[in-house]
Amino acid sequence: MQKHQSFNEYLRNLYGCKVFKVSIDANFTCPNRDGTKSFGGCIFCDERGSSTRVHKKKTPIKEQTLENIKIRKTRYKAKKFIAYFQSFSNTYDSVENLKFLYDSAIRVHPDIVGLSISTRSDCIDEEKLKLIASYRKFLPFVSIELGLQSMHDRTLKLINRQEGLDDFIKAYHLIKKYNLHLCTHIMLGLPNETKEDMLQTAKFLSKLNIDGVKLHNLIVLKNTELEKIYLDKKFKPLSYDEYIDIAKDFINILPNSCIIHKMAGSAHPEDIVDSNYWIYKKKQEIENILSKKNQ
Repeated sequence: MQKHQSFNEYLRNLYGCKVFKVSIDANFTCPNRDGTKSFGGCIFCDERGSSTRVHKKKTPIKEQTLENIKIRKTRYKAKKFIAYFQSFSNTYDSVENLKFLYDSAIRVHPDIVGLSISTRSDCIDEEKLKLIASYRKFLPFVSIELGLQSMHDRTLKLINRQEGLDDFIKAYHLIKKYNLHLCTHIMLGLPNETKEDMLQTAKFLSKLNIDGVKLHNLIVLKNTELEKIYLDKKFKPLSYDEYIDIAKDFINILPNSCIIHKMAGSAHPEDIVDSNYWIYKKKQEIENILSKKNQ
């Protein structure tokens, strides 16, 4: 297996120390939830939209940021931080409002040294990227995280993504025009996808020479459309061994320059439908195994 840098290694080389992400919920929504394109979102997405359960949505960004920094400084002796706008589509607003929100996070503490923004391909444009790129004047690391999930339009339609591969390709070229780091979220184990389907997505990303990847194992969360499909026995999540096998081969296809931001997803135990789902006990083991294979 090829050697890829983990995100932690990349940041340590960039800053000379371990850097921690500070998750921020800016009370965004998504065009796939508010009726612009659809209601309810992707079939795997719950009402928190990948939120970490840390904050209520009404908590001001400044308070969220400072509280998270304090916790990490106390618990981990952390010194440097990346402001991470995580939940839902964090460019889904006007440029003026986005500037206010981003500034509210990155300018509240001198140890914030980076900015990471999670969003959808259909929620970015030239003006928004000009704003985001402007932060590179004083932040060494500025990243856009896009949820591609799969390159296959048939799968994207099945999971109610309400955007296609062409949307991602258009966004990719825009983001690279502004020389921003692009991390792509990929979901392994989506309904009706074979291992070869998933590896085709890896080959597609390799041709783009993508900057970074977050791998997620598809987890069945409560109060989602996927839960209904799972309970009707129309979908079966990947087993632990299946995930290791696919993730290993997926990573091996990616170019050496691709940074592995995450090797497996997770969720709060109370949110997962199957109380025996292996991610509870296996996430660290997965990361250890894939890290060893990635040498």
